[in-house]
Amino acid sequence: MKTNLKPSRYPGRVCSEAREIYEILDEGRFCTIAYAVNEEPHQLPTGYCRLHDKVYIHGSSKSHFLHQLADVRQVCFNVMLFDGLVLAPTAFDHSVNYRSVIAYSPAKKVESMAKKREVLECFTNKYIPGRMKDLAAPSDQQLSATLVLEISLEYVSAKVRSGTVGGDLSDAEVWSGVVPAAIAYGVPEQDSSQSSTIPVPGYLTEMVVKSNSQC
Repeated sequence: MKTNLKPSRYPGRVCSEAREIYEILDEGRFCTIAYAVNEEPHQLPTGYCRLHDKVYIHGSSKSHFLHQLADVRQVCFNVMLFDGLVLAPTAFDHSVNYRSVIAYSPAKKVESMAKKREVLECFTNKYIPGRMKDLAAPSDQQLSATLVLEISLEYVSAKVRSGTVGGDLSDAEVWSGVVPAAIAYGVPEQDSSQSSTIPVPGYLTEMVVKSNSQC
């Protein structure tokens, strides 16, 4: 991992520790991938997962956009977590607390069926921890119908903004401070066509409770 990408502003917010970068990526749910084809810009919002020092995205093997990603020399991968609003006495000094990661890498097709299986199981458990133990493993036909792309974290950088407004606000005439933000899940709603005798899985209840406790 090379974290020597130079920021244009706020160098004090740069995070270069692999552990912290991985924590941001593991908590994040969605990314944006930017690339150019024939000097025309494109951008793809999608889900992802991380395994070691690589991130992975997937979709249909017939996806035009995913094949384009695999054909270009380099893509730009970005994740941002929104942690709160920072309200200051002046509009100019308002800000947000955030954590972000940006990486530059080719997007390589994963050809190995075993690696595809590992990635897709990791992907499912990222969004619903423990879910794969209830599910059948993907079939070879399903794996063949799925295109998986690998993005390296060799050239990566992260930025973090945390804390309050800063400075002495004793003379401020308007309320100032931080409004924390977090993602929360609602109560699971079972599909109406399914038998109501099937209980809500414990891992799903745990995920909902955990998310709400952070709000």
